[in-house]
Amino acid sequence: MMNAAKGRDLVLLIIGGAVLALAFAPASLFPLAFVGLVPLFVVMGREKPGGFWRTFRPGFIFGLAFFLPLLYWLVFLSSNEVDNPVLMVGPLLLLISLQAFYWGLFSAGAGFITQRTSLPRVVVYPLVWTACEYLRSIFVLGFTWGNLGYAAVAIPEAIQFASVTGLFGVTLWIALVNVMVAEGLALGLRLRDQSLKRLYVLEAALALVILIPVAHGALVLRMAGPVGPVDRKASSAEPVGRTIRVAVIQPNIEGKRKWDPAYREVSFDVLYALTREAAEEKPDLVIWPETAAPSYLLKDPAHLVAIMALADETGAAILTGFPDRVGDGSEEYIYFNSVLFIEPMDAVGVNAGSGFPKYDKIHLVPFGEVLPFESVLPFLKRVDVGQAGFTPGGKRVVFAAPRARFSTLICYESIFPGLVRGFVDDGAELLINVTNDVWYGRSSMPFQHASMAVMRCIENRRSLARSADTGVSLFADPYGRVTAKTEIFTRGFLVADVPVVGETTFYTRHGDLIAWLALAASAVGIVLAFGERLRARA
Repeated sequence: MMNAAKGRDLVLLIIGGAVLALAFAPASLFPLAFVGLVPLFVVMGREKPGGFWRTFRPGFIFGLAFFLPLLYWLVFLSSNEVDNPVLMVGPLLLLISLQAFYWGLFSAGAGFITQRTSLPRVVVYPLVWTACEYLRSIFVLGFTWGNLGYAAVAIPEAIQFASVTGLFGVTLWIALVNVMVAEGLALGLRLRDQSLKRLYVLEAALALVILIPVAHGALVLRMAGPVGPVDRKASSAEPVGRTIRVAVIQPNIEGKRKWDPAYREVSFDVLYALTREAAEEKPDLVIWPETAAPSYLLKDPAHLVAIMALADETGAAILTGFPDRVGDGSEEYIYFNSVLFIEPMDAVGVNAGSGFPKYDKIHLVPFGEVLPFESVLPFLKRVDVGQAGFTPGGKRVVFAAPRARFSTLICYESIFPGLVRGFVDDGAELLINVTNDVWYGRSSMPFQHASMAVMRCIENRRSLARSADTGVSLFADPYGRVTAKTEIFTRGFLVADVPVVGETTFYTRHGDLIAWLALAASAVGIVLAFGERLRARA
C-alpha cells in the first residue's frame, strides 16, 4: 500500500512538472502557471517529517520533470555548432539537475518549516519558493530561465505591479495563487461543515489575490493609453510623447556560414541591403544583431569604413554586434563579445572610427562563452566546449543617441533583472537587446529568450527593441506589450517609433527588495523550526 502511494506521488510529480513547462513560451498556456505547482504542493502536504532527502526529493523530482522539457533545446546545439552531439547530453543533464536542486531546496526548506512550526503553508510556501528562485538566479552559475514569473509575460494586463516588485514579486504572487488552490482542494476533499466555511473564506481570498493585480494592471494600461511603438506601414497614427524611430535588422544568416571567410562579403552585403531598405522609412537608429559583423571590426578598416559610409548615406546611426580582440600580438589576445555605435559621419580614412563608443558584454554565458572557476582551476583553460574564451566587460555603458540614451543587452544579459536595472539606473531611457539564437535551431529557445527580455520593460518602464539574427526580433512598449515581432528563420526588418521614457520605477531605484524579504523570512522560519526541534528533543 505504501509503495502504491509513493508510485502515485511519483507519477503526479512527473506529470505535474512536465505540464507546468507548457505555461512558458512558445506554448504560453499561462493559466497552467497558476495551478502548475499544485501537484508538488499536494505531495509535500502528504510527506511525514523525516530526513533532508525525504523532503528534498519531491521538489527535485518535480524540477527534473519541469526543466527537461523546458530546456531540451540545449541538445540542438550539437546539430548546429558542436561537432560531437554526445557532448551536449552531459551538459543538459547537469543543467537540469542544477536547476532542480534549487526546487529540491524549496521542498526541503518549506517542509522543514511547516512540519515543525505552526506557520501556515499559505505563508511559508510562496516566501520560500521566491527565496529559492532568487538563489537560483545569482552567483557564478545564476540562471533565471524557467522562473515562474516569466510565464505571466503573456498577460501584461495582470503584472504591471512588477514596476514595484520586479520579477520575483510576480513569482511570489503566482506561488501564492498555487498554494491557495492546493489548500482549497484539500479543504474541499474533507467535506465537513467547518471545512466548507474555511473553503468559502479561502475562495474569497483567492479571488481577491487574483483580481487586485488584474484590476491594477487594467487601470495602469488604461491611463497609459496606446503607448506602443507605431508601425508606419500599418498605421497613420502619430507617435505620442518623445520617441525615437528604430529599425531592427534580422539577417537570418546561418552561424557556420557567417564565419566562413568565403561567405564574409555575402554576410555584410545582406546587412547593407536590409539597412538601405529599412532606411527608406527614415529611422534614427538601425540595430544589427549580436556578432552581426563577421570580423574583428575595429581591426578591419575596410568594413568599418563601409559601415561608416552606410551611416552617412542613410542618415541613421548603426549599432552592430561584433567580436573584438585586444592585444598587440606579442602576448595572448583578449576577446570580447561587443557592440559598436557608429553615428553618421564622413568616412575619412582607414583609422576612422577608432573613437566610436562600444560596450563589452559583462555577463557571459557559463561554459558557452567563458569557463567558470578557471582562475582557481587553471586546467579548465585547456577545455574546449565551443565558443568559451571571451573576457567579461568591465563596466556598464549608456550610449547617447540624438533622441535617446540607451543601453545594449547582449544576448543572455536580458534574463538578469539586476543587471538590466543597473543600466536604467545609470540613465538608459531605452533598452536594446541584440542576440544570435541560431545555435538552437527551430526549438522553443528563441521564443522563451524573447519573452524574458520583455519582462525588463515592465520592471523598468522602458521600451525594448530586440534584434535577433534569426529571430525573434521585436518591439515592446514600457508596459510589456509586444507591438511587432518577426517569425524565426526569416530575413527582414521592423521599423517603429519607440517611446522614450526618462522616469525611473520603484524597482529600478530599489531593486529586488521582495526577494531579499523572502530570503529573510525563510531564514527566520528555518531558525524557528530548528528551535522547535531542539525543544522537542529536550
